[in-house]
Amino acid sequence: MSAWRYIPGRWWIFAIPHVVFLVVGIVILLAYAGGLRVPDSWFPMDEMLFLGITFIVFPPLFTVALLFKIRRGNIREEALLREGIPVEVVILSMTETGTTVNNAPEIDMELSLNLPDGSIRKFRHRCFVSTLDLVRLSPGDRLHATVDPENPDRMVVITSKVISESD
Repeated sequence: MSAWRYIPGRWWIFAIPHVVFLVVGIVILLAYAGGLRVPDSWFPMDEMLFLGITFIVFPPLFTVALLFKIRRGNIREEALLREGIPVEVVILSMTETGTTVNNAPEIDMELSLNLPDGSIRKFRHRCFVSTLDLVRLSPGDRLHATVDPENPDRMVVITSKVISESD
């Protein structure tokens, strides 16, 4: 799991596409009001009117739905960090997947999970890792993680801090 965090002062990233869609929608509605019509069509309302309304209404609705979905994932991760079982994982191997988001590569790691009951479980975990943290990670390193007590497949691996031998 990984949480998306809003970067303060970056409101314009959301504003630019919304302003563009709003301006296009207004231009289409002004053209419709000026008499621009589509000839006979099967569509129940004039396509120009529908298109103008669509450009104005749907981008904000889509953004709100996306932000609710992202926030729900963040709430789940925060709850897992707060209520989960702290464990230690050992990196067995690491490979790049070829995907990057904001210059952070996605890493496919094979991890060994040391469960509190003493059992060891191997699994694969994909996550995006900052390039600053990536240089510190290598096979054999130990990391902190938090596991969901009801579902050990749900976990948060904290890749920003490698456990040193003195910890």
